[in-house]
This record gives sequence, structure tokens and C-alpha cells, in this order.
Amino acid sequence: MKTEIKNSILAGIVFGFLFGIFLTIRYGFQYALIASPISGFAFGIILYFFVTSKTVKKQTQIANVDEGAIIFSGGANHLKNGEGVGGKLYLLTDKLQFKSHSFNIQSHELVIDIGKIKEVRTYNILGLIPTGLEIITTEGQSEKFVVNNRRQWKDEIDKIIF
Repeated sequence: MKTEIKNSILAGIVFGFLFGIFLTIRYGFQYALIASPISGFAFGIILYFFVTSKTVKKQTQIANVDEGAIIFSGGANHLKNGEGVGGKLYLLTDKLQFKSHSFNIQSHELVIDIGKIKEVRTYNILGLIPTGLEIITTEGQSEKFVVNNRRQWKDEIDKIIF
């Protein structure tokens, strides 16, 4: 729950700042000074309620899995064809599984068998934001995710594959 609050506040601040720049250019600083904090706050609140909604949690649950088989899980975006597809990433004893919610354009599931993972890398989104996790498969395919605690994700996956 703490992560969702922190991320929502951060997203609200970033949105408010960027929207403030736009409003300053378009309408002037006085207008932006009032509208930016209000819009950033509203964006953060809406994002928090979306991320913690029962609908999203239900849509991103994986079926037919014993709770003991889940080693690590968390909210994630799978970068697919230029879209950050929102959902949840699961590390199980035998596979890495991503399941998106239906509010995406490219809703999907992705399963990577643990034996097919060759390497796990971390990277910075846009060269700045330290939330990227890249999975390289034995077939040479690259799957990229945006996650919280990317170092912990890498360590947990590395424990299983090595």
C-alpha cells in the first residue's frame, strides 16, 4: 500500500509540473500557479484509486496457481510495441508471468519459463528513471518491464536461474 501512495504522489507532482509548464506557455503563469497543483493532486488521487481498485486486482490475478508457488509479485508495465501495458508481474518457481488488466489497448498475458531466461538486466527508463527490468531469453528475445524494486526483482530471478 505504501508503494501505491508514494507512486501516486510522485506521478501527481510530475503531472502537475509538466501541466504547469504547458499552462504557463499557453495561458500565463498566474493561471498555471493555481491550476497545476490542483490538477496534479487530482491526477494522483485518480491514479491511486485506479491502481488499488478491486477490478484491476481481479483482472491481473493469475489462475490455477498455488499461493506457495509465487515467490515475488508486483505491479508492472510490459513494454510492448511502444505501449507500457499495465498489469502485474509474477515470479513463480517455474516461470515469470505477466498479466495485464483490460484497460490497456494491448491486453495480454506473457509467460517465460525459468529455463528460457538467459540474463536479467536493469536499465533506466528514458535514460533517467531507475525502474527498468529487461529479461533476455535463450532465443535472444528481449522483454522489458517497468517495476518497483527492480534490484529485488533481478536478485530473486537470479537466485532461481543460477
